Order: sequence, then structure tokens, then C-alpha cells
Amino acid sequence: MVGMNVAKQFVVTSDMSNRTSMDNTATINYCVKCTRKIGWIGLFNSIVLTIFKGTVGIFARSHGLLASALYSVHDIFSSIAVLIGLKVAANPVDKKYPYGYGNIEYIVSVFASIFLLIATIYLTYKSATIFFSVSINKPPHWAAMVAGIISFASNEMIYNYNICSFKHTNSPAILLHSKHAHADALSSLAVGMAILGTMMGIPYLDPLVALFEAGHLIYTSVEILYHSSKGLMDHTINDNDVDSINSLLSDFPEIMEVTRIRSRQIGRKIWAELYLSFPHDKTIVELDGISRRIKKDLQGRMKHLGGVEVIYV
Repeated sequence: MVGMNVAKQFVVTSDMSNRTSMDNTATINYCVKCTRKIGWIGLFNSIVLTIFKGTVGIFARSHGLLASALYSVHDIFSSIAVLIGLKVAANPVDKKYPYGYGNIEYIVSVFASIFLLIATIYLTYKSATIFFSVSINKPPHWAAMVAGIISFASNEMIYNYNICSFKHTNSPAILLHSKHAHADALSSLAVGMAILGTMMGIPYLDPLVALFEAGHLIYTSVEILYHSSKGLMDHTINDNDVDSINSLLSDFPEIMEVTRIRSRQIGRKIWAELYLSFPHDKTIVELDGISRRIKKDLQGRMKHLGGVEVIYV
């Protein structure tokens, strides 16, 4: 009876693990479909905002809004990065790329960041020139403030959608896009406040915001370039994921010692190599059974797991 109860408990646990794994897979697949939509929606939104803010910025004489338009140019490239990254990264693992095509998201991010960094440095120069030569007799029109508020609301919606998608897909390209959208939202809000300030008698506030935005764009581009470059070097997973693996392995009394855990993140997928020590009286068949249970449990507990290799030491 005890053996039957243990067997039943193992079957129930396995079924729950399978259901959890299937639920995670279904959720990720659903979010990937949503992500494809947000890539196109984000691209359309960024193009419209670039034209909208650029046009209003020219006619309303707002240097801050013109600088904010470059944030939307950032978003255009990040949307393209999302679309390309998801398309290529979706290719299945093959002999040529045994860890998949996930790094394409980092590659696209690196090239986009370099291009935008060069453009932003030029914008910083132009903003500084404008700041020291601006005419105080023609403050920006209030329409620029309305445009900033509209842009803020639009980009906040895109940002929240992207963050939701990133939590389920773990896509670096989506994280890149969400950061750009959030930066664009903050810049638009700053423009609205700057226009309000000029209407209250602070004429230099608008070009000052333009200069600040240019500097912040440089910082954002360098930050994204750094993280994307780090991703290309197959960086290790975060400490929380390592703790989750150690916690799971502690549930297996057959394991004598966890000698080492090697991991890498490639795109949105996590790959792990577990170096484990077992009693010498365990047969190969028994060790293979334990390894399968470890892999199944990890698949059930950890999202974005690409593969697990158990190595006996």
C-alpha cells in the first residue's frame, strides 16, 4: 500500500508538473503572438508620433518637442528590432545552432544602439547651439504642450503592453523597446512641463529640456549598447534563477553534492549545465531516471528554459 501511495503521489506530481509546463508554454505562445502585434503597433505609433511631434515642434517653435521627436525615431528602430528579433529567434534549434537563434535580438539591438548613439550626439550639439542662441521673444505655442501630453499617454500604453509581454517572453528586444517607449513618455511629459514653464515666464526652459533630452538619449543608447553587448557574450543567469535551481535540486535526496552550475542566457532562453555527484552504487539506468525527473521539474518550475544537461561527477 505504501508503494502504491508513493507511486500515486509521483504520478500526481508529474501530472501537475506537466500541466504547469503546458500552461507556461501556452502562455508564452499567446504572449509571442501579442508581441508580434505590439511590434507592428509600436512601429505605427512611433512613425505617427515622429511626424506629429516634428510638425508641431516646428510650427509651435518648441525645441524640446523636436528633441522628443528623436525619441520616437529611437522607438521606430526598436520596433524593427522587435520584429526582426522575434522572426529570426523563432527558428528551431538545429545542428548549426544548437542553442538556437536567440542572440539575433542582441545583434539587432547593438546595431540600432550604435546608429542612434551617433544621431543623438549630433542632436546634443544642435541642442546646445539652440540653447545659447534661442530668442526669448518667441516662446513656444501652447499646442506643443498638448502634443507632449498626447505623446506621453500613447507611449505609456505601449510601455505597459511591452512590460507585460517581456515578463512572459523574456525577450531582450522587447525590453529594449519598452525602455525606449518609457523614455519617450518621460521626455514628452518633460516637454509639456517645459512649455507650461515658458508660459509662466521662464523662456529658457524649453531649450534646456531639449538639451537634457539629448543627454538622456545618449545615456539610454550607451546603456542598451552595454547590455546588448553583454548578451552577445552569453552572460550567466541571475542569482534568483540559480537559487531556484539549487532549491529544486535539494528536493532530490539521491544527489550527494551540487558540484557546479553553469548557465548562459541566449536571447530569451536559459541553458543550464548541472554538475552533480551521486552515490557510487547508482546504476546508469537509475541516474538517467533521476536526470529525467530533474529536467522535467525544472521545465515545470522555470519559464524560458531552453535546455538542461545533467553531468555526473
